[in-house]
Amino acid sequence: MRALNRFLFLLLLTLLLTIPPSAYAQIQDVFSDGDISANPAWLGDLNEFVVNAAGELQLNAPDAGASILAVEGNIPDTAVWLLDVRLEFAPSASNFLRIYLLADQPDLLLANGYYLEIGENGTDDALRLYRQEGPASSLLGTGPAGFVANEPVNIRLQVKRDASGNWQMDAASGAGAFMPQLAVNDATYAGGPGRYFGIYCWYTATRKDKFFFDNLSILPNLPDTTPPLLLSAAALNGTEITALFSEDLDSVSARSSSHYTISGAGQPASVQFDGGSRKRVRLSYANPMNTGTYILQTDQIADTAGNISGVQTTGFSFLKIEVAGPFDILINEIMADPSPSVGLPDVEWLELYNRSGKIIDLSTLLVSDGGAPQTLPAYLLHPDSFVVLASTSAAPLLAAVTPRVLAAAAFPSLNNDGDPLALTGLGGLVIDRVNYSSSWHNSPDKRDGGWTLERINPYLPCLDAINWQSCPALPGGTPGRENASLQTDPDMEAPRLTAAFPETDASVRLHFSEGLDQATVGAPASYRFFPARQVLAAVPLPNEWHIVTLALEEPLEPGVLYALSCTDILQDCSGNMVLESDTVYLGLPEVPDPQDIVVNEVLFNPETGGSDFVELYNRSNKIFNWQHFFLANFSMSPDVEAIGLDRLFLPGHYAVFSPDVTDIQARFPAVQPLHLLSQPLPSLPDDEGNIALFWSRDGQTVMVDSFDYSAGLHNALLSSSDQDGVSLERIRADEPTNLPANWTSAARSAFGSGTPTLPNS
Repeated sequence: MRALNRFLFLLLLTLLLTIPPSAYAQIQDVFSDGDISANPAWLGDLNEFVVNAAGELQLNAPDAGASILAVEGNIPDTAVWLLDVRLEFAPSASNFLRIYLLADQPDLLLANGYYLEIGENGTDDALRLYRQEGPASSLLGTGPAGFVANEPVNIRLQVKRDASGNWQMDAASGAGAFMPQLAVNDATYAGGPGRYFGIYCWYTATRKDKFFFDNLSILPNLPDTTPPLLLSAAALNGTEITALFSEDLDSVSARSSSHYTISGAGQPASVQFDGGSRKRVRLSYANPMNTGTYILQTDQIADTAGNISGVQTTGFSFLKIEVAGPFDILINEIMADPSPSVGLPDVEWLELYNRSGKIIDLSTLLVSDGGAPQTLPAYLLHPDSFVVLASTSAAPLLAAVTPRVLAAAAFPSLNNDGDPLALTGLGGLVIDRVNYSSSWHNSPDKRDGGWTLERINPYLPCLDAINWQSCPALPGGTPGRENASLQTDPDMEAPRLTAAFPETDASVRLHFSEGLDQATVGAPASYRFFPARQVLAAVPLPNEWHIVTLALEEPLEPGVLYALSCTDILQDCSGNMVLESDTVYLGLPEVPDPQDIVVNEVLFNPETGGSDFVELYNRSNKIFNWQHFFLANFSMSPDVEAIGLDRLFLPGHYAVFSPDVTDIQARFPAVQPLHLLSQPLPSLPDDEGNIALFWSRDGQTVMVDSFDYSAGLHNALLSSSDQDGVSLERIRADEPTNLPANWTSAARSAFGSGTPTLPNS
């Protein structure tokens, strides 16, 4: 008896070993191995199919005809079929496809089983399910007309069958959601091991390589008892967050706002499926989130089988990317002249500093040096952080001294002496401007190269040269980090209105002591004229925040002196209001007559190391523009210096010209700086000479005044050595200029031996 049992066991084992493994295997193939002869092994017209470079099974027949492929495996009664199908043509009766879901032999055309067919004449092509009994077929069900009528056909199939023979077919077009196609009942042929899946392609010569297949899977269709898992969450923007689940969701529970809560944001205003997928939902909020880390909690979310999940959580982060406004990002350091190097790489660069509380994408900004603005690369610049901009060739060299370097393909070439740098938004909004100059270096020996210009105080962004200096520390700059010159004292100074000049009779240019807030500078109500003139528009100069041009509704009248002041609407970039008491005077300039302006004081013999000066006085009721005036010495070969200043000279005012205004201020501390003008003078010999003022324009010349000075005009009590540093002063403006009795030495005082910009002593 024991021997018989052993014989039966060996016989059973032998039979099991002779059954092909594929008879029990489930069928799956994504064609990633490029081989259809193994794993799994396909049967049929193998030489008429290939796996293409995209990893798809593709028909590749030599000519018109029909081709079959089949694969054996275990197809259970309760199963789900998944397959991607692409036909690069509109199906017809001449070019059609059969997909054999279940067949009892590899000769598919003679098998018993079930197949789907795509292709018929007309435009009503639909997915059709057939039962096949040998050479005969019976239609079981038809999907929506026209679903597979267009060119190309690109669908994903999902077919389910249970043990009772209930068939359900869904299909998705492209990346869309699965949609119901048909549902029928037929249990004529059972599944099990030793069954076949296959494809049958019928085609003309022009369609012999237009059939494509991928992602085949035939698995048991087991009951779903697992609730959906919350896999992840992500912020699309400040008000929209997506949540991804492990499976398709029930539409009622998935779209209920009460089933979702985000820490710090609460429940969403609405919930919708995202992008046609029932696994992903989009949560919409009325109020945007700020930058930070958040927790999404879900509860009572059900799948399509009715399985309900409990409380689940997942974290996500959000970076609130904001638009830059004026002065949010500053041009903070400039290396325009890197040679000779004192330690840094010998390349040009700019440093940007984000002084705002925003995260800003630099790809939304443009940089220029007076030419066409160039877009910056994508880079998130966080609050209180720096980044260095350089050319693509310079960036690797700078990376050795700072990790915060960004290569900009269109980085501008920086002029050593100066450039009008501008940082703007994509819409043209000015974020920052720096019209730098090599003269901004506070150390003359650093102007020759190797040292950067550093912004001193980032909280005074409207200041120009006064807020910049040479980097005070080696290796010549501070790329990517806090400036060595940094000061953070708040701006408490009010902006001052310093001058006004009529560019035309309907346009006036104003100068302020510092740059102005761009939100208030354009308000016409910020400016007041007396006699009244209505301001139509106020526009700041493109590269100078402290200069504003006013457009007037009606022109200025000749011969009228206007008073101009500003209202407290006008502010600087720190919010300090302009002083309403500041008043400047202006009018339309006129052509001078002789003696309208007279030479009023001359220092021709300064102390050793000192500078000459010439003071002029406007004794008329006219307004003049210095632009067309000239100073000359006619006592020798004419020595002429053009004044050329676009600046007004008002009635009763003094103007002092000197080649070294700093020296004059130091020696005469009572001087009024607004009336002291830097200007080359003609040669003024120490003993005697001439100083003349004339006006010339468009071929017309007016000799306004000419003074033949000499040391003999000094007070007789002064010795020649005592005359050093003492000016000659005019006694009366209405007496002849060259009347000797009309001149005398300036009185000595604690403020020097002269009265430049002031009434004579």
